Amino acid sequence: MNPEPRTLLIDADDTLWENNVYFDRVTNEFVAKLATRGVRADLAHETLWQTEQRNIKITGYGSAAFCASLHEVARAFGVGDLEPWIAEKEHFIYHHPIELMPGVRETLPLLHSKNHLIMVTKGREDEQLGKLNRSGLAPLFHATEIVFEKSAATYRALIRKYSLPVERTWMIGNSPRSDINPAKAAGLGTVFIPYHTTWQHEIEEFAQDGKTLMLESFADLARHFG
Repeated sequence: MNPEPRTLLIDADDTLWENNVYFDRVTNEFVAKLATRGVRADLAHETLWQTEQRNIKITGYGSAAFCASLHEVARAFGVGDLEPWIAEKEHFIYHHPIELMPGVRETLPLLHSKNHLIMVTKGREDEQLGKLNRSGLAPLFHATEIVFEKSAATYRALIRKYSLPVERTWMIGNSPRSDINPAKAAGLGTVFIPYHTTWQHEIEEFAQDGKTLMLESFADLARHFG
């Protein structure tokens, strides 16, 4: 008899496709524009960071939330003339072409054939579903969950909703703060696939228990779940 199939909860941004690079690009351009108006780069970065940290609790994640913080910082520094430029950048981030991470296109179909796949990502539903549809990966997921925040309570709710056996369910992602530590706290297996740059908000020390599977790339999942 075949064993009971495993369930893989898979993060989207910076696990399936590039995401943070677009926010970094706009941030650097924004700071450069402020510099031409006499605002020091370190002050601009710190002000934006503090503004995002405060707003995330209300606005959540995604291009609209990020650009709302840009608008707020621009007004705080008295450079309201940047607001049309910020609106253009929001459109750019929302509609950017999807660039899949290495190994995703080849590996995800194999994982789909052997496991139950659920995409679990943060952000606005319209934005995240738009990226999923543009990626061409939608048919490979059995379900999609777009959540406001990834906490242990979030993962416990998913366990109840899908009646997931924790001993055969894994969370796969690139963020210790969102994908690894809270999933582990909920009793799930965890797989960490590092991304070349991590948003400051997502940086957190791993829970030190040695149980997280550490892989170099998405393609390595085939050896463990294929």
